[in-house]
Amino acid sequence: MDFDAIMSRISAAAQSGVAKAKDLTEIAKLKMSNAAEQDAIRKAYTEIGKLYFAQHADDPDPALAALCAQIAQHQEKIAYNDERITDIKLSSDIADDDIEAVASQIVLDEDAPAEEEAPAEETPAEEAPAEEP
Repeated sequence: MDFDAIMSRISAAAQSGVAKAKDLTEIAKLKMSNAAEQDAIRKAYTEIGKLYFAQHADDPDPALAALCAQIAQHQEKIAYNDERITDIKLSSDIADDDIEAVASQIVLDEDAPAEEEAPAEETPAEEAPAEEP
């Protein structure tokens, strides 16, 4: 093989690599664009749902009644939890910063991998005294 043939093959391989890199870059850009479009669709669906619920929560279409009922139940739980938070904060001297610190620690604890617990030692159960006849 002569030098020109080798250079021609190297040039063809380089051009093929450049073309492939351009194609991969375009695919990546298009996938990112699709992800952004999907996010926009999810946001629009969410807004549609919020508007529908605001306008029809009391008398929803039968196909949506179960979902509207679920939302109402969740809203009731949130309202109850908010009332409990207010009651607890008023009855004890707890600042919002303290609550946030504990809440973030709970989230961190839930994200941490579970540690294997050592098996509990078996202790004999206490025998109840016998009843007298």
